[in-house]
Amino acid sequence: MGYVSESADGDLQVDGEIVAERPGGVQPIQAVQKAVAVLNLFTSQEPELTLGTIAERLDMSRATAHRYLITLRATNLLAYETARGVYTLGVKTLDYAAVVHDSAKFASAFVRRTEPVLRRLSEETNHTAVASVWNGDCPVLVRTGIPVQRMVVIATMPMYSCLPVFDSAQGRIFLAFSADARRTHASDPRLRELEPELELARRDQFVRHDVAEDGGTTTMAVPVLVDDTLVGVIATLAFKTTMQGPDRLLARKALTRAAADLSTRIRTDTT
Repeated sequence: MGYVSESADGDLQVDGEIVAERPGGVQPIQAVQKAVAVLNLFTSQEPELTLGTIAERLDMSRATAHRYLITLRATNLLAYETARGVYTLGVKTLDYAAVVHDSAKFASAFVRRTEPVLRRLSEETNHTAVASVWNGDCPVLVRTGIPVQRMVVIATMPMYSCLPVFDSAQGRIFLAFSADARRTHASDPRLRELEPELELARRDQFVRHDVAEDGGTTTMAVPVLVDDTLVGVIATLAFKTTMQGPDRLLARKALTRAAADLSTRIRTDTT
């Protein structure tokens, strides 16, 4: 690679030529992505993995996988038990766990507990139900409940997709209840423009957002609060033609009950 620099507009340049980047950010570093993929294989269900298993699951040769494992061992992110030939997460990961424990315990419980609540919410309302958490700059879809009775349902975004901050019911709930979300987008003039709606959202603990595209959809969202701390948002998605006044009221009540149920489950888990 030649001389690398950054233009006044923030574009990456190599030998004076602008390098195309992926939308929304810099080019990902492939080696880092693969190293993270290795770490992501370790779960509470599978805390120990062999070289062969890791190579197979990541579609790598054993030699390539071994190079990543050696590097991760050198940084104490992985440990190796010679007698049994298995890898486990290393002691360095304990430092990361300590850092995120306090801030992530509610979010972790929210993700873990939300699936049965969403499933019941979908069965009760006959609409798609979703849950999202804040990832630092936008809401991220983490769980979905699909109604079993409807022949046609709204196709949700792929799991872990970033949702619009200002143009979604979920995003507006985060802006209304999360100081972190407001700080992140404090320089955006839309935040000031939305303040009257955000004040209503705080008062009612509810947001409805209609979208004309995609056949006309309605999203209704409510916060999941634990001791006045926002831990996530649950919402229902429906076609506007199926959401008349009484239907909206029933769905809103069902959402409120689901959020209260989820809040109780999370509080029990974290205390």
